[in-house]
Amino acid sequence: RIIGDDLQLNADSLNFIQRYSLSTLYFATTNNALDSWTKCGPDSILSFCEIDSLRFLSSFDECDWSGITCNADNEITSISLREHGLAGSSIPKELTSIPSLEILRLDRNALSATVPSEIGLLSNLRTLQLNNNNLVGTIPTSLGNLINLELISLGNNDMNGTIPGEIFNSKLRGLDIDDNNFYGTLPSEMFTSSINLVNIDINGNGFERTIPNGFGSLSKLGSLRMNSNNFEGELPPELFASSRLHTLDCSGNNLNGSLPDELYAATTLRKLDLSSNNFTGALSTKIGDLNLLIELKLQSNQFEGAIPGEMGLLSVVTSLDVSFNLLDGNMPEQVCGLRESPSSKLLELVSDCDGTEPRVTCDCCTSCTAGY
Repeated sequence: RIIGDDLQLNADSLNFIQRYSLSTLYFATTNNALDSWTKCGPDSILSFCEIDSLRFLSSFDECDWSGITCNADNEITSISLREHGLAGSSIPKELTSIPSLEILRLDRNALSATVPSEIGLLSNLRTLQLNNNNLVGTIPTSLGNLINLELISLGNNDMNGTIPGEIFNSKLRGLDIDDNNFYGTLPSEMFTSSINLVNIDINGNGFERTIPNGFGSLSKLGSLRMNSNNFEGELPPELFASSRLHTLDCSGNNLNGSLPDELYAATTLRKLDLSSNNFTGALSTKIGDLNLLIELKLQSNQFEGAIPGEMGLLSVVTSLDVSFNLLDGNMPEQVCGLRESPSSKLLELVSDCDGTEPRVTCDCCTSCTAGY
């Protein structure tokens, strides 16, 4: 019986099963109630809550508890306890006693658990959001049983291992596993089983080898963040196949070679960061075709030659950094014009215009570096 619960429920009733499952979640994430949630726990002294009926373990209907959403049949469909102060080293398997669950959000807490394999039994789950905790361990292959899963968000934890190909399904739209300790290569199933992916964030891990050509099959891809890994080789032309691509961050890898012409056809790009790699060659005059760019980061590479005047066609760019390259000559008047215009949006313009013999002459730059 739940502490302080005045209801008398049959053990076979839906309410009893749901309340029991939620109670195990509370005790598992409070060191067996020795601690308390910061929001809407049962202790009114230790845990703030605007309305008492929202408090976990109260005698009110569990569908009224904070972060709980139910359908018309009083079945729990969503557990959303973002920033509630959850801690502890386990996510209870009893949650699988709520088969109607579609959304599980325990993000931005202090959980140090592993992702239990039993989550793979929640056949209706569409959203799994456990990011910004202290989770450890690997991604369970049992997530592959969740054929309705649209979002996997495990970023900003301390997880490790390779990415199991089993987790990719035809409904998956978002994959967020940034800032962990994952390694290895990207599984082929990402490009064959999940071709409807829209957002991919794998930055801050240890992925390696070349970037797969399979990105060409992701025709709906809008945002790809793969910075701060160990990718090497050239940018594959297939990376720019999606006509919806608006964000690409490949910074902080070991990429090299010249930029493919297909990049300049990705005219939907708004943020492009290729900094801190080993790219070479001249910057194409076609760069002016990317006229929706808001941020363009090319610093810390080996680009050479003149800065193309066509950069002045980037009329909405707010940040442009070409420092720490082998570029030389004058900053084109067209680019300086972006700074000098009354309607200018360019707030940051950085080049190698400092030192006793600066490579670039720039009177309109907001910051100058000495470069290499």
